Amino acid sequence: MEWYCDFNTLFLLVFLLNILQKIFLFGLIAFVLTVSTPVAFSATLGDQWDSLKTSLLDAEKMTTFHFDLLDYQAEKVDLKLKDQIKTTKIDAMKKLQTAKTIYSDNFKDAALAVDAQSDMIITNALSDTENMLVSGDVEKASLNRQIIDKTIYKIAFMKMESAIAQNNSTDFLSWFNVMEKKFKISTTYPKIDSLVAGIRSNPALLSVNGPQITEKLLEIFKLKTVEELAEAIASLDKGDIQSAKTFTHEGLYYYRTLHPSVEEKLGSESANDLLHLMESALDVTTSDKSTDVIKAELEDISENVELIIRQYEGGDISEIGLALSGIKDRLTLVEIEYLAAVKDGKITNQVEYDETVVFLTKATEIFNNNKMTLMELSNSDVTSLEKNLADMNEIITAKGSTNEISILVGTSITNIATLQDLSGGETQIDILEYFDEIERLLNEAKTAYRSGNAQMAFDLVTQAYLDNYEFVEGPLGEVDSELVLKIEIDMRENLRDMIKSNESSDKVDAQIDMILSDLAQAKKVVPEFGTVTMMILAVAIVSIIGFTARSKISLRA
Repeated sequence: MEWYCDFNTLFLLVFLLNILQKIFLFGLIAFVLTVSTPVAFSATLGDQWDSLKTSLLDAEKMTTFHFDLLDYQAEKVDLKLKDQIKTTKIDAMKKLQTAKTIYSDNFKDAALAVDAQSDMIITNALSDTENMLVSGDVEKASLNRQIIDKTIYKIAFMKMESAIAQNNSTDFLSWFNVMEKKFKISTTYPKIDSLVAGIRSNPALLSVNGPQITEKLLEIFKLKTVEELAEAIASLDKGDIQSAKTFTHEGLYYYRTLHPSVEEKLGSESANDLLHLMESALDVTTSDKSTDVIKAELEDISENVELIIRQYEGGDISEIGLALSGIKDRLTLVEIEYLAAVKDGKITNQVEYDETVVFLTKATEIFNNNKMTLMELSNSDVTSLEKNLADMNEIITAKGSTNEISILVGTSITNIATLQDLSGGETQIDILEYFDEIERLLNEAKTAYRSGNAQMAFDLVTQAYLDNYEFVEGPLGEVDSELVLKIEIDMRENLRDMIKSNESSDKVDAQIDMILSDLAQAKKVVPEFGTVTMMILAVAIVSIIGFTARSKISLRA
């Protein structure tokens, strides 16, 4: 509901109404807000989380409405608004109570089972929120909402880990719903979605797919830890301290989910150092210091956070290594945020669009600051990366195709992988190996689909695209951009949709044959690029089918 969003406009209209109309209008608004309270019962834990968050937000809005009515009454000495003022206060408390009930009924026991500290954090935050709403401090109440919201993610994540240990696929999928609802996994993270689909169709896959899913979710939380600090700094550039406070709150409580993994890999000292940095970021944005001082301190904190994050990743922590990782992370966020921000040439989510611009701007800034050094590694990759950044800027400014952004991000990450490898050792892989692997996987998908194993066919096609074709897109796109886009759409969208829709085997075979034909055509134009350089992160292990998703061709930087 957006009834509270523009009070200046609301009260301007009110001035034109007589007293009876005013009372009716305020009563109608209060009634609508009351009946819109989410019910405590929802179909999934993801729905419960969403209802809890919405209830808190509505409590904040109703409180704002309540105090605006008080101000209006004071100005106009309108005693007939007394009942409406009383109602708005009561309804705000009702919405807060709804949030408390949802937490108690759905999340509290889970929190106590896996992380009592999380329960204490949420319980205290809910209690503090009540005091804040009573006093009219909606700004602090909104920050508390971030604490509650993000802490539920940690509870859900830890319950997923517990479900894997207990081999309980039902529990795992139930708690995964929170992640799906928040991060829109099915549309934004196809690889995670594919792994989850595997468990849904065959619960025995939990022991294999479950750890992969949690590892990929940790990647999201890692990115969020870095992302929120970048957004806080960007907000300070605009003089928006309140948004900076929100982002540092989000960053700290996103990091709490990542913290145990950092502790496991780097030890408690480094993990606690990172936790302290995230707490310091929150403290500095809520201090009385000037905006310029807050920004300078936050930039220093951000640099130290990224250093520990790179150590956690096991990446190169030299100056150039940190720069390349910084560009890569921000471009990954560009793709994610832009997908949620624009549709059919129009902005559908202004916040996500603004974040897209922030991340692309920062990626470009890091690139420009390190361009001369990067040129010494590979002139062609630096030139390609620079052009990609410029092209992305043009597309995003024009609210252009999300698919084009995805292609450019994929090409850029390939460029970055080459530069990372050249800065610290390299292994040369012939690009035609990727074509061979794609062809093998697609032919296996044919066989699997004809034998009735649609899920395996879907997974094989996904692997062909994500683990192999993405590394072909860059070189191929430089000589035939139309062909690279056609193959991508035919494979990533059309073929996978056909499999999910249970199209006939003949139709699926025909679609795969068309893709194979296009791949054969592509092979004729890419040999001039010779080999591509990839960073090998681990020794390839050949599975019983001869090749796993983590083979030497599939590995990414």
